[in-house]
Amino acid sequence: MECTLDAQSLISISLRKIHSSRTQRGGIKLHKNLLVSYVLRNARQLYLSERYAELYRRQQHYPDGAPLLAMPACPPPAGPGVPPGCAPPCRGGGEPPPAARSLRLGVCL
Repeated sequence: MECTLDAQSLISISLRKIHSSRTQRGGIKLHKNLLVSYVLRNARQLYLSERYAELYRRQQHYPDGAPLLAMPACPPPAGPGVPPGCAPPCRGGGEPPPAARSLRLGVCL
């Protein structure tokens, strides 16, 4: 939850900077705009990856907190019409799939 608050504060600070720069005569330079948009994008990715990880952990447990034991260890392979990256993750623990962790680190897999 601390990461969520940090991401939201980064987003709000960046939006305030963009708004204040648009009210100034001439605005800010392009590279500063790009830096602000980069910070916004990273904050959004961090926020979404934390939300995804939270939802993933909730999916792994019943409402009373008992782990799901009836889940298969690995889902069936994706069909011919499903792209390879869209197959459900095959992980047994309560850890999010690598794509969610890579978003948090700013790395694309």
